[in-house]
Amino acid sequence: MMRATMSTLTLDQALDRGLRAQSARDFAVAEQAYREALSIAPNDPETNSLLGLVLAQAGRLEEGVVLLQRAVELDPDESALQMNLAGGLAEAQRWRDAQQVLLALIERWPVQGPAWTRLGDACLALEEREAALLAWRRAHELDVDAVEPARKLATLARETGQRDEAVAVLEQTLSLRPTEPTLLAVLCEVLVDQRAWGRLQAAAQSWAGGARNEPLPWYFIAQSLFEQGRHREAVEAFANYLSLGAHGVADLAAFAGLCLHAHDYSGAEAALAAAREIDAQHPEVLAKSALLHMYFGRFEEAKSACLACLEREPLHVPVHTLLSRLSRGELSTESLQRMEQVAGTVAAPFDLRIPAAFAVAHAFDAMDDTDSAFVAYARAHALSAERDRLEGRVYDRSLVESRTRRLMELDWDAPLVEQAGEARLIFVVGMPRSGTTLIEAMLGAHPQVQANGELLGMQALLAQFETEDRAARRIDTAGLQAMAAHYRAELPRATGKSHVTDKHPLNFLAVGLILTLFPNAVIVHTRRDPLETGWSVYRQEFSKRWSFTHQLEDIGHFYGEYVRLMDHWERLFPGRIVTVQYEQFAGEFAAAAPALVRSCGLDWDERCLAFAGAPQPIATFSTVEVRRPVSVRRGRAALYATHLEPLRQILEAAGVDLQTGASVNA
Repeated sequence: MMRATMSTLTLDQALDRGLRAQSARDFAVAEQAYREALSIAPNDPETNSLLGLVLAQAGRLEEGVVLLQRAVELDPDESALQMNLAGGLAEAQRWRDAQQVLLALIERWPVQGPAWTRLGDACLALEEREAALLAWRRAHELDVDAVEPARKLATLARETGQRDEAVAVLEQTLSLRPTEPTLLAVLCEVLVDQRAWGRLQAAAQSWAGGARNEPLPWYFIAQSLFEQGRHREAVEAFANYLSLGAHGVADLAAFAGLCLHAHDYSGAEAALAAAREIDAQHPEVLAKSALLHMYFGRFEEAKSACLACLEREPLHVPVHTLLSRLSRGELSTESLQRMEQVAGTVAAPFDLRIPAAFAVAHAFDAMDDTDSAFVAYARAHALSAERDRLEGRVYDRSLVESRTRRLMELDWDAPLVEQAGEARLIFVVGMPRSGTTLIEAMLGAHPQVQANGELLGMQALLAQFETEDRAARRIDTAGLQAMAAHYRAELPRATGKSHVTDKHPLNFLAVGLILTLFPNAVIVHTRRDPLETGWSVYRQEFSKRWSFTHQLEDIGHFYGEYVRLMDHWERLFPGRIVTVQYEQFAGEFAAAAPALVRSCGLDWDERCLAFAGAPQPIATFSTVEVRRPVSVRRGRAALYATHLEPLRQILEAAGVDLQTGASVNA
């Protein structure tokens, strides 16, 4: 493309001034400069094109397109002019015309990566998604280093369910541009879709390492840790997210929710107080406030917060499920219909469909419509099982059996020596829904006891121990001492308390490790009618780590393994395990409670009988039930006897006494 030499300097100066103004989006100055250039060289293709483009960007679309078309007519062999014309047509939203220009351009210059990228834009605007994918794929192939085609291709691939391709494209470009934030953000979103929590954590941590002041990677780190059950670490990561400037009302409410999962109730209240200063009626603030009220037994305040939330957001699923818990399953007709709607919406995320499906089932159960309830519970578990399948979790009976065998084969005869002055540990273990919350709530009302709820620390240590064992590495005394110190360091502060509790039910798996690390610990084992226990397990929405809860047969199988292992521990550690039969304990509470308190090395305190009104939080499925007067709660399983036949059969085959839950071979 040639210009008249006598005007070159003046023309270039005008074009340069126009380009600088256009880059700064000062379209008036850019137009003035380009018109000056056009007065010098009215037939200069580049000048016509640049003026047309700036007019289109300034909103004077038709004027701009006329000049852009004239530029192409003046020099039809210059691809940049056709790219500008396509850009002007896109500004005018004349997508079909832009598409035709780009197709013609690509036919002549097939390796023009930017043209393929713009063709993808036009196709998407025309709702031709497959054509857009093809165009962006070609653009990405031509220039793997280019950010825009990679980002656009990955985003659309994600939206169309082609998440593996999205990850591959992003990782390919990120290998060349490892700190590109727009690509890292899309990658993290795709990994969230895939529920690939370990990979999400790695990607987000890599991002955070290269962007010290960027808050978003810490959000994804917190999410990945939370989904892996590492709640305290999630709180720390989200605190980093907040400290880097993300502190809107929704962020503060989310932080409060993480604190609640980590049993940091003061942290949750502080976050909610800060959120209320911004918007006290924000749905998430009200929802998390309702949850906190419920944990502390303030049920009327919890209900009020729930209703206020639903006024702002009628389809808030967690609040409907919270109301279900507060009302022992009962839902209004309107609430039931809304939960049916969410549970049946295939496009809705599992994290909404599953709790909605359980709320529907609870409502039918509260009506004593057992057939409808059982069908609804089955649907809820089918959704849960599908989510688990997508995330790579499944209940494997053979693995559970081999784990039981290995735990029974290990040698636990070298306990550590505990240091004087440390709080005595009380582990309340057993099957979930067997009465562990009742036991801990009663003990927690004692002035010398701090009740900590279901802590994950011992489960993590057991996993570490088993990993070393599988690698044929025996942990020495120093390693065991480090494990014990780590567990105590992770405990919530217990200032002035002589005893602390950990009531994670699955710590029954770790009894050998517990009594090795803490030989002065008290093991309180709760046992209950296995059909009542199994049915109660089936009725609850457990977290993702409880893969055995989705089928009655798996619940029965797991129960059998639990009984087998507890029999082993009681033989191995005679007199070290206090077994509490729930029905007897609840039925004779006034007499049984003092005996249990004394067996934990505590003097009796009458406040333990009035635990329901104690100020400590109770954050389990039983948080509402345990605030009511103590009684033997049974009879629900009998209503579902026909449906529970598979559970009954597998329990009998495993040698479980159907009245007590003990082993018939003990």
